[in-house]
Amino acid sequence: MFRKHFVFSNLTCVNWFPGHMAKGMRDLGRKLRFCDCIIEVHDARIPFSGRNPNLSALLSGRPKVLVLNKVDQADSSTTGEVLDTLTKKGEREVVFTNCKEQYHTSVEQLMAAILRTADRPEQSSINSSDEEEDVRLMVVGMPNVGKSSLINSLRRKYLKKGKAALVGKLPGITRSVTTRIMISNNPAMYVVDTPGVMIPNIPNSEVALKLAATGMFRDHQVGEQLIADYVLFQLNKNKQFEYVRVYDLPGPCDDIEVVLGQMATRLGAQRKGGEQDMERAARHLISSYRDGRLGNMTLDSWNS
Repeated sequence: MFRKHFVFSNLTCVNWFPGHMAKGMRDLGRKLRFCDCIIEVHDARIPFSGRNPNLSALLSGRPKVLVLNKVDQADSSTTGEVLDTLTKKGEREVVFTNCKEQYHTSVEQLMAAILRTADRPEQSSINSSDEEEDVRLMVVGMPNVGKSSLINSLRRKYLKKGKAALVGKLPGITRSVTTRIMISNNPAMYVVDTPGVMIPNIPNSEVALKLAATGMFRDHQVGEQLIADYVLFQLNKNKQFEYVRVYDLPGPCDDIEVVLGQMATRLGAQRKGGEQDMERAARHLISSYRDGRLGNMTLDSWNS
């Protein structure tokens, strides 16, 4: 019998809003008026709880494309319902992207949405040969949602060039509003990368754990075993039992202590004295989930 509800009593209030985020938010506000289109990037696994309401308010009324990245790790059966809900909430352009796969077709869909949305009505085609003013874009969003990867994917597709924006698995890689990065030369198109901006006040423990599970916090701020327990709860809830095969376990289990103990044995994870290293096992489970090796899940309900 699996748990029907997750108990959040062990989670204290988590808020992570370091100085570079506050500065980035101020810089972002000042530079918005110079942009023809905003690309707001979020994690497709948490399309509702993963959005920063302060950022959404700042972008209200401006030309914008909402990008839900990492769609390859979300439940594809919920995509239609998520899109319908976002459209009802007033989002005009929503694109689901997978920037982990080079030259994915979603990059072309994103470029088409940018050209439709950018405040440059004379530009209607990526293949236009007429000399036109630069299209100025800004990429914004929460930490670790793939903003820099998105920029690099656009550069690979439309400039045939490699990385220009730093990427990493930890949140907080981009720490300031960058200078312009060229992503296309026909039309000339430049983008500004910005630091991920966390919600200043997390509304509740459930949202905090969803953000933590998808890598928007540093794991130690929440606790590796607590995050692993929440991931296990979601895997069982969504009938995603791939973790049993990946870690060669006897069968599905809802007890995190038992699962981590079995994992530690399989991984040979031990501390000095022969004690099982449960933290290492927890980190391994979290990493496997984030890399998509344990199945695809949308943690938010589509009609949230």
